[in-house]
Order: sequence, then C-alpha cells, then structure tokens
Amino acid sequence: MSTAYDLMFWIVWSPTGARPPSHRHTSRHSAIAEAERLAKANTGAAFYVLAAQEMRQVDGMKCVRFQDPEEIPF
Repeated sequence: MSTAYDLMFWIVWSPTGARPPSHRHTSRHSAIAEAERLAKANTGAAFYVLAAQEMRQVDGMKCVRFQDPEEIPF
C-alpha cells in the first residue's frame, strides 16, 4: 500500500506553454531545477512549480492529504 510520501509530486507549468505538464517530479528541488532550466531557455515565459496537495478518487471516496517530505513534521 502506498503512503502519502510515495504519492507526493510536483509539476512545472507555464500559462503560455504549448503542452500541459506531463512529468511528475519526485522532489521539490527537481521541479525547481526544471523550472529554472525552462525559464532560461524561454526568456520572458513564467514557469510555476506546483505541488500536489490532495487527491480524490471515487472508490468508496478515498481521501489523501499529501505531506511535503522536506518539511519537519513537528
């Protein structure tokens, strides 16, 4: 069975992008590095790093609240 840490992911999105995001980054730092790479290659375009916060799946209504594994839990 997966835990919230297994499911947490980040995506990089641009409002002016030609395609929707397709890669799920497994760390915030990886997504930030990709956003910086894309921004350098596309001067003037904005690239946002978005984190999955929650998910819903209809199967008896499964509710998962994601936690950032980089944050200290106390």
